[in-house]
Amino acid sequence: MSWAAIIGQPLAVRLFQKAVATDSLSHAYLLVGPDGVGKRTVAMELARVLACARPTPDGACGACSGCAKLAASPPTHPDLILIQPDGRMIKTDQMRALQTEMYVRPGEARFRVAIIDGADKLNAEAGNRVLKLLEEPPDYAIFLLLAENLASVLPTILSRCQVVHFPPLSPEDVAAAVQRQLGLDAQQARLFAALSGGSIGRAVAMAQNPEVAARREATYSLIDKIDAIDDFSLLGYSETLEKEKETIDPWLEMLLLWLRDGFVLAQAGVERLIVNGDRLPAVRSLANRYGAEGLAAMIDVVSDTRGRLQRNANFRLALDLMLIRLGEIARHAGRL
Repeated sequence: MSWAAIIGQPLAVRLFQKAVATDSLSHAYLLVGPDGVGKRTVAMELARVLACARPTPDGACGACSGCAKLAASPPTHPDLILIQPDGRMIKTDQMRALQTEMYVRPGEARFRVAIIDGADKLNAEAGNRVLKLLEEPPDYAIFLLLAENLASVLPTILSRCQVVHFPPLSPEDVAAAVQRQLGLDAQQARLFAALSGGSIGRAVAMAQNPEVAARREATYSLIDKIDAIDDFSLLGYSETLEKEKETIDPWLEMLLLWLRDGFVLAQAGVERLIVNGDRLPAVRSLANRYGAEGLAAMIDVVSDTRGRLQRNANFRLALDLMLIRLGEIARHAGRL
């Protein structure tokens, strides 16, 4: 790994490169962004650079003892401490141990680095112990706190960190990474990149999960037949979805992709823009039956529902209304 090998986060990379080059590292950074966009990768590369015997502007040398210990899985370098949630939260005992370890001077490197992966998952006492470390940090300590949700980080911790934002990656960057890691063809990689929300980690996980393919087919089956499904049956489908709340947002994203592909084909007729390119006859069927106007109306309904659910609207009511409205649009479009 080198700084140049990190995908899609040039601002974060430049910030840390400059801080290392000018010997102006802060004692605490908060790396914030969705899961799988490179926060941990950047944090580990900084740890490698700081432990490397012969660092270059491009990153760690990869050949010295420090680099070898950090390249192990899990890393074995004594001056790196990795903290992750124990279950759903980072617990007090983990932070108590960190306090003890961070006040021991580094044994091999110039700095002792603590990566806390889940700074938005600290319980109250654990958060207070982190705060004490940040208030009185040893001069050799570097704290790298990683979080998905900035609003869930304690304000007192936030105020003592330099915040580094990690935006979602572009679909092109995600697709390229998925192809490289898993050897998928370009079309498959584009599909999982489109479903990932800009996260390489999420795209890789979906590509390796056979349930995702089954969900994709079930989603198409619904939208393909929805003009022939009565409202009572649609409410039954909504009841089924209610039992799978944890997967509803990926399901809605998948539904939007089918509708978006149909709209693009109906409106512009450009097949190379279709994400579900391996199912072109299915996309063409949606385009022909519902047309650009009908598909655009469906996209609006699903997007509005997704936003309502993200704002904690009544789950079942939002899905009931969405499915009934989609059925109405589909039946009307089919009569045109």
